Amino acid sequence: MKIYKSITIILLLILVLLISITKITPVATDLDTHSHTIAQIDEEIASVMKLAAGATAASAAISLLPDDQCTPISEQFAELGTYFVVVLSALYLEKYLVTIIGYVSFCGMIPLACIIGGIGLFAQSQKLKILSLKFVIFAISLECVIPISVKTSEIIYNNYSQTIDQTVDSANELSIVDEDQTTVERFMSWIENAAGTIVEYVTGLLSRFIEAIAVMIVTSCLIPILVIIFFIFLMKILFNVDVSTSDLRRLIPGKHI
Repeated sequence: MKIYKSITIILLLILVLLISITKITPVATDLDTHSHTIAQIDEEIASVMKLAAGATAASAAISLLPDDQCTPISEQFAELGTYFVVVLSALYLEKYLVTIIGYVSFCGMIPLACIIGGIGLFAQSQKLKILSLKFVIFAISLECVIPISVKTSEIIYNNYSQTIDQTVDSANELSIVDEDQTTVERFMSWIENAAGTIVEYVTGLLSRFIEAIAVMIVTSCLIPILVIIFFIFLMKILFNVDVSTSDLRRLIPGKHI
């Protein structure tokens, strides 16, 4: 009776392994499955690109102003490009990991869990059986890391998206097309209409860009890192199991504990 039960469990494990590889993996790696997550990442990428273009335009326009009183601010705008590259790199990494993690989880971790479970069944090792279950939990949790981090980022991003759009619009004001005026004259005229000094305006604009970058760094870099750290902490607790060589000796005929 016991041998039939073991055979049944082995067949179930083989079935789960095959379904995970042939059925679940294609779904988990399909872009349509993660359409909302990818759409949110694309939206943040578009915002970063707009901010980068706005910062470049602002730097170019400010550098054309007479005197050198705004030159340091123009250089600060130019240096913002480094931060935009960092944020973009993080966003693209998240975008690629969405499908890669699905492949790792359901074409790698779940089949591995089934194999370990089968070995644990033959070796009559409770530790290996538990380890197999933990690999399943690990695979499912791994699949949820990116969507959870993106969803958390989305909540914060949506609260500041209007501020980011206003910052981009302010930078775009520097590129108003007017064939009857030079770039410098157009910029000076726009500043006068804004009822402020040139230094005050460009300093305020720089501050808004820095605030926008801070928001993007938090949503695109820090939150995913915190989610991953929390995930690692849970996995450390989950995988706190000791599998000794004695558990594997049960697989070898004639060996006894």
